[in-house]
Amino acid sequence: MPATTRKIDIECSLDEVWEVLGSFESISDWADNVSHSCLLSEQSEGLGTCRRIQTGNSSVTEHVTRWEHARFLAYEIRGLPPIFKHVLNTWSLEPSETGVQLSLTIDILPTSQPATPIAGLACLIFRRINSQMLKDIKNFVENVKPLRQLEDQIALLEKKVAELESRNE
Repeated sequence: MPATTRKIDIECSLDEVWEVLGSFESISDWADNVSHSCLLSEQSEGLGTCRRIQTGNSSVTEHVTRWEHARFLAYEIRGLPPIFKHVLNTWSLEPSETGVQLSLTIDILPTSQPATPIAGLACLIFRRINSQMLKDIKNFVENVKPLRQLEDQIALLEKKVAELESRNE
């Protein structure tokens, strides 16, 4: 089975990265290649959780096969060409000197032996996609999310100041 792994270090805690990955339906908030995402299952976390993602004009479903809080998230990607019997993305979180080492592995099982070279090529394509997704989540966790939290705090303070001012009028 062709497989490839990409890794990145992120300056944050395991829980901060897991908060983003564990919000399974919200991948479109941080992954630039995902234009839309939504849950297809009633549950929003754990084994059996399912989402639909859209990238451009294409869509696939992703079905969680492994869910270990702040350690692993794996999901089977369905809706790809039928030449692939099984396509699995696995996220792995490990503590590192700078915070978290996040790994993303794609495993592709072709339907037959003659399709193995095509699966190998697909691994190379997914490797590029997964490398960008790792950069996207790093940027989101280290830059975008803290900025959004700060903006929320400022908005709350502005609301409280306005309430205090209205009481003094």
